[in-house]
Amino acid sequence: MASEAPPIPVPCPCCLDRQANGFRFRLPVPFPENVCSVCLQPPVDGDALVSEILASGPVRLRWNLSPTQIEALVEALIQRCKSKCDAVAAVHSDGCALTWQNCVEPLLEEDAEFAVLESIATFPQNVAADKVLRDASTEADSKLSAYAVESSSRKDLYEALYAFSQTDEAKSLQGERLRLLQRKLRDFRRKGLHLDEATATEVKALNTRISELGIQYSKNLGEVDTSFVFSAAQLTGCPDSYLEDRKQECGSYKVTLKYPCYIPLMQRCTVSETRRKMEAAFNSRCLKENTAILEELVQLRHKKAKLMGFDTHSEFTTVVRMSGGAAKVKSFLSELGEKLKPLLQSDLNALKELKAADGCDPDCQLHAWDRSFYCKKLEETKYQVDHEELKKYFPLEVVTQGLLGIYQELLGLNFEQDLDLQKDAWHEEVKAFKVTDVQTQELVGFFYMDMHPREGKYGHAACFGLQPACELGGAWQVPVAAAVCNFPKSTSGKPALLSHDDVETFFHEFGHVMHQLCSKAKLLMFAGTRVERDFVEAPSQMLENWVWQPEALKRMSRHYQTSEPIPTALMDSLLKSRNANAGLLNMRQVLLATFDQVIHTSTSADTAAELARLTQELMTVPATPGTNMAASFGHLAGGYDAQYYGYLWSEVYSADMFASRFEAEGILSPTVGLSYRQEILAPGGSRDAIDSLRAFLGRDPIQDPFLKSKGLVAA
Repeated sequence: MASEAPPIPVPCPCCLDRQANGFRFRLPVPFPENVCSVCLQPPVDGDALVSEILASGPVRLRWNLSPTQIEALVEALIQRCKSKCDAVAAVHSDGCALTWQNCVEPLLEEDAEFAVLESIATFPQNVAADKVLRDASTEADSKLSAYAVESSSRKDLYEALYAFSQTDEAKSLQGERLRLLQRKLRDFRRKGLHLDEATATEVKALNTRISELGIQYSKNLGEVDTSFVFSAAQLTGCPDSYLEDRKQECGSYKVTLKYPCYIPLMQRCTVSETRRKMEAAFNSRCLKENTAILEELVQLRHKKAKLMGFDTHSEFTTVVRMSGGAAKVKSFLSELGEKLKPLLQSDLNALKELKAADGCDPDCQLHAWDRSFYCKKLEETKYQVDHEELKKYFPLEVVTQGLLGIYQELLGLNFEQDLDLQKDAWHEEVKAFKVTDVQTQELVGFFYMDMHPREGKYGHAACFGLQPACELGGAWQVPVAAAVCNFPKSTSGKPALLSHDDVETFFHEFGHVMHQLCSKAKLLMFAGTRVERDFVEAPSQMLENWVWQPEALKRMSRHYQTSEPIPTALMDSLLKSRNANAGLLNMRQVLLATFDQVIHTSTSADTAAELARLTQELMTVPATPGTNMAASFGHLAGGYDAQYYGYLWSEVYSADMFASRFEAEGILSPTVGLSYRQEILAPGGSRDAIDSLRAFLGRDPIQDPFLKSKGLVAA
């Protein structure tokens, strides 16, 4: 009798992916049963992994999971969350008395567990060096997003919560608990669950497709790896330091579309043709695939809005924001655009004069690839700001030390580098810090800083809330956040040097980190930055002001060779240049916000044509033919759809907060800083943003400081 054939070795999904990407492994002999033929690991027990993670603390995050473990984690998480939701629905369907404990608490626990485990599974797509891991994380994001749509579309949960809302206990709720119940019911209704079953099912299908498209759009953008090889002559005007960092063995220079490479070239290169080629490529990223995705998203969003009883997606989205509706947004953008027109024309005339001085016709047309170049030139000629010289005073380490010191002093916090947390981070370049309260010594939370670009990494600057602050199981879960940026790296000859724009970006994103960490809202729904979307940028925008204050600048700058402070003349020139190109730069924000509103008040859109039309109408500097910046306008697929106006809208509040309290009482006043922490950062979304503003300002906000900051009213 023939002997039974040995089992055929089968690699696990992780190793299958690695083999597909060119990896080769030697198989063990004999092959162990129930073990991957490559990594020799047994099947992952997702339930055990989830339980292990949730039992850890205070940081429950893990960054060493394999793609196989992420897959198992996701499956276990989904099943765990479904079980909690099923239990709530069963209590209602069985006719049991509904209480906060049996109806709401399980959903709060599900939300809190989901938030942490989702971060573990989906954050690597933004920062992992391994493409296989990034792909696994993107797949996890798709699955969890689909589950989130499914969970938020459960009519049995809506009916259970609604039934609880009619009880005496619910009617006696106050504070965060009452607000949460109201918001939960509102969110379910915004998924169409108050409508007939057929309509609710259609809304759910639309939400699922919208989620899938948004993830794919972001993935496409994250994987862009376009590069160019130029000669030294083609890069004339670029600083020696820029060229040294990009020199190839053959003597040519490799440049990419990553921000630390693209922006300096567009600002410095005197060769118009090189700038034209780079600008066309930059605004053609993911042109075919993401244009199609965005235009499908516009159609799907409009269709959903109509099903929900709204005329447009913008109206559906903004009715629950501070603005209160699309008409108010349109009026705000239109009025600001009108006020900016004279300032814009003045800026354009100045740029044309500079271009004419370079040998062009005085009536020449400014092109899209001219904007950054001549804006930078204007700063240097009109205000005598030498930005290349200025960079020498902003080594990343010095800026970081100064920034952390200012935030600590201002908010009453202490930051201590946490080497144990750091060694378990997702990349060797990442730094990690523990945050405590200066007065009470209480643990506040933790944050990571991931500062440099690398292949496949998220290409902009952002704060990621990884573990939200909230009460969980009777205990306080401390918050964890990450600042992810793309600042230049150090080289063998010099440290990483930041532009002043980089310093401003750093301050902005770290402001979001502090919003996450200083949160004291008890319920997850209101943690940190979970405020109205058109207010969420205000706390960080307010903190950008510090990079324009001499006292603060002196604390975060030092010449990387001599350790000398920024010379007074250079400092003065920088500060005077604050509103240089203000008309052009702010009108561009009006343009982008208007484009967002126009396509999201339409049934469909030719995004390239619409953007070109608005660019000509508002900026009078035409978009480059054949390009479509909308294909790389990540905000429109990443949660800011019909809400990009929020950047300008929230600046009204940020300008008022700075001018009325910090500028008036002291930019480093710990008293004002503590008030800011308590009244703006700590409440999160536990109360309306307008109430937080009133508590901090002592009155309703006003618009004058905003207009003054834009150079639109006399100082």
